[in-house]
Amino acid sequence: MAPTGPLPGQAVAAPGRDPEWWLRPLKWVGLIVWLAIPVFTYFHIHRPWPAHVIWSVIIAGLPLFIVLVGYHRWRRICPLAFFSQIPVYLRRPGTRRASPWLEEHYYYFLFSFFALGLWLRLTIINGVGEALAVFFVLISALALICGALFTGKTWCNYICPISLIEKINTEPHGLRETPNSQCVKCTACKKSCPDINEENGYWKEIHLRSKRFAYFAFPGLVFAFFLYFYLQAGTWDYYFLGGWADQPRLIYRAFIPDDHPMSFGFFFLPETPRWLAALLTLAAGALASFLLLSKLEPSVGRWLRRQQPEADEAQVRHLMFTMAAFVAFINFYAFAGQPLLRLDPQGAPWLRTLGLDPRAVPWLGMLPGILASVVGTLFLARRFGRTQKTFAEETVAQNIIKRWEWQDMRPPRDLREALLIHTARSSERKTGYAQVLEVYKEAVRVTLAAGFVTREEVQRLESLRNQLQIKKADHEKIMATLAEEERALLDPATRPSAEKVLQLETYRRALEQHLKLVLAADGAVDPRFIQQLQREFNVTDGEHAAQLDALLGGTQGMAMRVAEELREVVRAGLMITALEAEPSPVHDFLVHLLQRKRARAGDRLVRILQFDSESDGARMVRDWLGGNDPTVQEAVFQALRAKVTPALGERLLSVRQEAVAEDAALRLVEKLRVHTESTDPYVRASALYALAERGEVDLDLLHRLTRDEHELVRETLQGLMERMRTRPDTRRDRPPLTRLEKMIALRSVPWFASLEPESLAELARSSDEVTYAPGDVLAREGEPGDEAFIVLDGEVLVSHKVSADEEKVIDTNRPGAVIGELAVLDPAPRSATLRAAAEGARVLRIDGAAFREALHADPAVANGVIRTLAQRMRGLIRQVGG
Repeated sequence: MAPTGPLPGQAVAAPGRDPEWWLRPLKWVGLIVWLAIPVFTYFHIHRPWPAHVIWSVIIAGLPLFIVLVGYHRWRRICPLAFFSQIPVYLRRPGTRRASPWLEEHYYYFLFSFFALGLWLRLTIINGVGEALAVFFVLISALALICGALFTGKTWCNYICPISLIEKINTEPHGLRETPNSQCVKCTACKKSCPDINEENGYWKEIHLRSKRFAYFAFPGLVFAFFLYFYLQAGTWDYYFLGGWADQPRLIYRAFIPDDHPMSFGFFFLPETPRWLAALLTLAAGALASFLLLSKLEPSVGRWLRRQQPEADEAQVRHLMFTMAAFVAFINFYAFAGQPLLRLDPQGAPWLRTLGLDPRAVPWLGMLPGILASVVGTLFLARRFGRTQKTFAEETVAQNIIKRWEWQDMRPPRDLREALLIHTARSSERKTGYAQVLEVYKEAVRVTLAAGFVTREEVQRLESLRNQLQIKKADHEKIMATLAEEERALLDPATRPSAEKVLQLETYRRALEQHLKLVLAADGAVDPRFIQQLQREFNVTDGEHAAQLDALLGGTQGMAMRVAEELREVVRAGLMITALEAEPSPVHDFLVHLLQRKRARAGDRLVRILQFDSESDGARMVRDWLGGNDPTVQEAVFQALRAKVTPALGERLLSVRQEAVAEDAALRLVEKLRVHTESTDPYVRASALYALAERGEVDLDLLHRLTRDEHELVRETLQGLMERMRTRPDTRRDRPPLTRLEKMIALRSVPWFASLEPESLAELARSSDEVTYAPGDVLAREGEPGDEAFIVLDGEVLVSHKVSADEEKVIDTNRPGAVIGELAVLDPAPRSATLRAAAEGARVLRIDGAAFREALHADPAVANGVIRTLAQRMRGLIRQVGG
């Protein structure tokens, strides 16, 4: 029992080199050839060999190539499919959908467009370079326009004439299994999409009247096309010797009766216009084939039912389709390519250019027919005995093999062998039968959910149940249980199609990737991305809400990540309240960091829930995450729950309640330990420092943070350990400030209070801690300088010369003051002398470039400098006035 082809999701290869890697370069080669054809023909208008290359090589070899390479591979490399997907690549895809009427009758369109192409070749584009170039340009433009107007692969599925060739020559499945060709961004543009599962689409459409017409009429259409060459010229030499390839003025004669041989419609009725004669021939051939196969179908049905009493109408129709496809394929290759392989020197001059004597290779002309016969026979044998029941059985079996549990043996490719092994292995154990039932139940559930197989078809899978040795009664129990679990399965009208399931699955994956980006991003994420994503996947607002609810309302995957994010935010709010009750420089700094974390999380949640940034929902999210009053928070949260789906609201509520309960059971020290595991390195370092102030740093914490990924955390830990080893007795003996301590000191200055921790870290990195003895000069009046100073301990006097030997103290700066900034802002010499007071001073000396960078980074710093300078100016005015 061979597998039927990959199910949705199986198109992605396992990690490692993609076994289908060669399709991408082949796709670009095909596209280059397609683009070269109109140029090639246009610049060789009056030569016959371009037409030979195009019609007798490229186009003639296309059906054989599709059969050999496989349906799905061809769909991934088709040049016309590329043109139809250009709007998708440009992120401007069409959004219109094919109507139900078109879905029912689209085979008439495929057949008509294909017949139109044959008619155009017989009357206009056979050997006319300009017309052939225009034809290729127009059909490419039509594919592009269709892609810009309609969603998904509407062009490929409903309009493209090549689609008919693909289907007739490969359905229900190809010569070998290939990964499917489903779109990365599925928009469910077609029911029973062949790109997801070709055979599923075949069996679902096998009773369509339009499909029956196209299959039955196709062999006659193909034969009539080649027959017309004889009917027009009265001899087969016109076709086989390639005379049709050298008629550059055919386009001017095909529509006007004339006495020129090119104008003759039929050799026996030359007065009939060629365009009309070609049209009548094609129509007559298609109609004759349709009527003949329609008349034959009842007889074939009676014969088949005598051979297989259980055969149904679908099996009879499948047998007729198989016969029609085989006849058309063999018929086509009895003619296609022959003009280039005929042995007459005039018909095959290219052989002589290769140094070959046509008479020395008499077998060459038979090659296409031999190859077509072999391939056609193989394909006939592969599809002849195929049944819808076999497809359903294999689909369920594939889901069983997905759950292969024998680690000592890889699941075999042959599903029948795999089932036998699975049954034998399971029977070795006491609980084997129960496990087989569970595997069978899960496989049936997945298969029904995918939409490839109906409940009625599952009921008829006696062969599969016999291989698994499942009793009919147990099977009935399983089906009843599944019906209770998923009542939607009982109503086909409410059960989503396989295409809708794939569309929403692929959309959910893309949405999940976007939400991961939102969670990981601290900066802005384009709020229009979701609307664009919905257009690309053709997903409604209701479907988007359902997928968002599925991602965030559960307990796994994305829901778990969002829940953890919310849990950390709630903890941060509770931690802020606890820290504010015990104020200190490090606590104030940690509060600032947690407020930033909470605000960013609020913005992320606003984007995740798809609230407009200025809407009531966004305001509620921020109020809920930013407030500390429990009563107000509860009221805001209840209002927020009304804005989201019930499942998501319950999820948010449970996360909040869990976080509050967990926090209530912890002391402040324990809460600080929790925050040493924060994703924010500045929070980790600050929590570590706060614990060290309390003497609560243990060996486990030291061991864990020693390997921390962020330099600031490791540096803070090293500084604390150094301080514990030296235990300085005086302030003068203490080790230098760590970068974190510098950041805390900088933030205590009102100028720098609004700086982000990253900017504070950069400023701290560009500063030095310097201790001055009483009377030491920090900066001297009249000398150039490019440093500013922040007083940490002691006092710094600001003095101004009143004479050559006398200075007047004009200001005294205490801890927290910033001095010397004027020389940094203005390159003029310093206007005053800075000197340590009687007890000395300890300062942070800040590099001028870093100071100016901070000034430009945050307007609040510039405002603080302006206010300080204004205050000093007012002080000087008062002194002068006094």
